[in-house]
Parts: sequence; C-alpha cells; structure tokens
Amino acid sequence: MNILTSGLTLEQTRKALGISQKDLYQAVNVSRATYHNWVVGKSEPSASQFFTMLQICWHKQNPHSSPQKFNQQVNKLISLQVD
Repeated sequence: MNILTSGLTLEQTRKALGISQKDLYQAVNVSRATYHNWVVGKSEPSASQFFTMLQICWHKQNPHSSPQKFNQQVNKLISLQVD
C-alpha cells in the first residue's frame, strides 16, 4: 500500500472522524475480516472502495460542503505528481 491508502492512515482518519469500523466496512460492502486485512496491510481496497471511503470521510468532516467541492479536491489529489 502507498501512503495514501495505508491501513494506518485509514484507521487514523476513521478514528479522528468518529466513524465506526462497522459503518465503514459495511458502506463498501466488505466483511470485517477484509477491512482488517486492509488495516494490517495484507491486502488493499479497490479504487472504487477507497473512493467510497474517501467520500464518507469527506462528508463526515465537511457536512455542509457541496459534492462539487469534494470532486474538486479529488481531482486536485489525482493531478498531484509524485516523484
């Protein structure tokens, strides 16, 4: 996993926002075991699963923000060049 999708980052973000593990893994339609494997680095979420979790975290942190603002932030993230 890279820095953006590491299990540690996922858990820190989830906890900071007060989202339960169950709410997050159910939102992306995976089992607790699958989510646990992401957290410990045995596997990683697909792009769509990661995107869904990112949306959940964004909306929890920015409840009054428009969907367009989220899309702008994602596009900005995607356009970053990492050497």
